[in-house]
Amino acid sequence: MPYPDHALDVPEQTAVAAAAASAPSVLNSQPWLFTTGPQGVEVHADPRRAPTATASAQRDVYLSCGAALFTVRAALARLDRAVRVSVLPEAGDPLFVARVTVTGDGGDPEAAALYRWVGDRRTNRYPFRPEPVPAGVLALLSGAAEHEGATLRRLDAEPEYQRVLTLIRRASLAEDDAVREDRTDRLTTGVPPAVPVENLGPVPRRDGTDSGAVRDLAPDLALPGRGTAAFEPHPELAVLETAEDGPASWVAAGQALQRLLLEATGHGIAASFANQPLEDAELREEVSSSAAHFGHPQMVLRMGYPLTRPPAAPRRPQHEVLRRVGR
Repeated sequence: MPYPDHALDVPEQTAVAAAAASAPSVLNSQPWLFTTGPQGVEVHADPRRAPTATASAQRDVYLSCGAALFTVRAALARLDRAVRVSVLPEAGDPLFVARVTVTGDGGDPEAAALYRWVGDRRTNRYPFRPEPVPAGVLALLSGAAEHEGATLRRLDAEPEYQRVLTLIRRASLAEDDAVREDRTDRLTTGVPPAVPVENLGPVPRRDGTDSGAVRDLAPDLALPGRGTAAFEPHPELAVLETAEDGPASWVAAGQALQRLLLEATGHGIAASFANQPLEDAELREEVSSSAAHFGHPQMVLRMGYPLTRPPAAPRRPQHEVLRRVGR
């Protein structure tokens, strides 16, 4: 039986999978696998690629796969395909994150418009310019999160700003040595390493400027060419939250994250992440306690206008992440 006219051909399947594989993932772990065919795309979790074993490891896998899922939707919209999305479609298979079925022509124009920024988006661990992100742009980013069922809560008032910043510092100081060493090994070894030195960003300069929201992923490790830098004194911080907390909500948070990051990229805004307190169960509860009326914190974002644009982080070879069916 022939496939309908809106079926995906092999080059289109390849393009969608390549776009999805460029999505952000926690510590560039890329914990996903894609199955493509004429009728759509499946997103599966690859637990072997889970980031460092912390209280957030399982959540981080679903968040990352959620970001890839939104990118699949944007790529298919750009191909002018309408889709039906089923999240966690098989109760007996928790690694089956989503099925995206092509239902016809006529892609979502908003998702299609965001696709143009997929290749430009970067996790930026370099200093940002000191000027604030305009309120109008922040409203657009909040709207992007809400479109996917999440809330982006800007930390724009005291004492909440300092309270969360203190939690970030506490989490960094309290991190277990074994966890730190494991993460450093994962990030800086391999060919290429998961996060090369040019993507790590400079070491925050300890000169009295508060850089608590800037995460040094490889502290105490001397890497040639990394250097030091002073970071913005009052970084723009926001917390991405969901009303519920579980795999479906984590996938939704990942979709919201990628949607708002692509929107941000289109407005010249970059982001990095300060998730240290979310990797500790007790500290995550403290972040939650001040946001009971919003929900459960899933990501802490640092945002701003970049001074430096890093290169794209390395990606897994396509043969590792892509399987085709029904050619």
